[in-house]
Amino acid sequence: MQKHQDAQTEAIRVTLIGMALDLALGVGKIIGGVFTSSFALVADGVHSLTDAATDIFVLIIARTAYAAPDRGHPYGHGRFEAVGTIVMGIVFFFTAGILLYDASERFATLDDLAIPGVFGALIAAASIASKEWIYRFTLAAANRLNSSLLRANAWHSRSDALSSVAVLIGIVGAQFGIVWLDTMAAVIVALLIAKIGWELCAESMRELVDSALPDKRRGEFEACLEETPGVRGITDLRSRLSGGKAIVEVHLAVDPRISVSEGHQIGAAASKRLRQKFTDISEVIPHIDPQGNPDHDHPLGGENSVPSRAEVAALIKARWSELTARNSDLAFDLHYLEDGIEIDLIAESSADTAFAQTLAEQLVSVEHIIGVRVLQHIASQSQ
Repeated sequence: MQKHQDAQTEAIRVTLIGMALDLALGVGKIIGGVFTSSFALVADGVHSLTDAATDIFVLIIARTAYAAPDRGHPYGHGRFEAVGTIVMGIVFFFTAGILLYDASERFATLDDLAIPGVFGALIAAASIASKEWIYRFTLAAANRLNSSLLRANAWHSRSDALSSVAVLIGIVGAQFGIVWLDTMAAVIVALLIAKIGWELCAESMRELVDSALPDKRRGEFEACLEETPGVRGITDLRSRLSGGKAIVEVHLAVDPRISVSEGHQIGAAASKRLRQKFTDISEVIPHIDPQGNPDHDHPLGGENSVPSRAEVAALIKARWSELTARNSDLAFDLHYLEDGIEIDLIAESSADTAFAQTLAEQLVSVEHIIGVRVLQHIASQSQ
């Protein structure tokens, strides 16, 4: 819970700082563009104000995306980040379309365009420095939190810095008589905005449709898991993203003769090992499979299924009663192996051991039973 709260607090703090800067730059560039007759600077100011608008959107999404998992959202709320990022991408496209339309109108009346004032270049230079700083500041936070939403916002700031570079070139070029260069700079700004919008939408769509992580990443996960003591192989590994972090579901092959509790321990150790090595993993769901049974979705034997525990128990109970003339049950463990079932008979006393040996000789002739061992239970002193 505290981890989610800390992430939410940092995301909000970083976004508020960026929003204050975006508002100041947006208003300043629009006013400066109007007074210096620079359409590119006005377009860049609009770009900065879209940054501020998306900052507000990020604040709303961050409060939801970083909330701790609950009953209705057991895997957390990370997918809200992807939805928010797609909306931001759509906003970018819409903004780019408006700017491109206005630029086309200005190209039709180039003879009537005024030469932008030199003061506009100073505003553009200040914007470049400011937006590059907020880009690096926000990206550092995005990497710490592994947040796709903050990363998208950081690149929005970088796009504003790059567009200001184009504006600066356009204004300077206009001073040397290339008046159309200012409008061309506005077109470049619009295309940059559209490009980033496309990239944000494409990346988030891959997350929403549960695209798997790249094969190289999968290989790194498998190598880490296979180093866990007790893991004899990996029969399947699936992954998907949620809120910029991976959820990994893996089938681990282990010795089929170990107990359920030992298998659980191996799975928990493998899960912990993976999450400690890769900080971009939010959850690992291990499944334990017996080595030699790669088809983990179906029981052994196919159509000619091996008997269930209940069926084996009924057989052992019937024959045990015949041998001992007692109604008491004999404890046993089953090991479902690739070729059939191995049974461990657990005798409570030396007398029972002799009967269990006779029972073992009878059971090995039963179909699907490939081996029987007789063990004697020894109670600990604490019992």
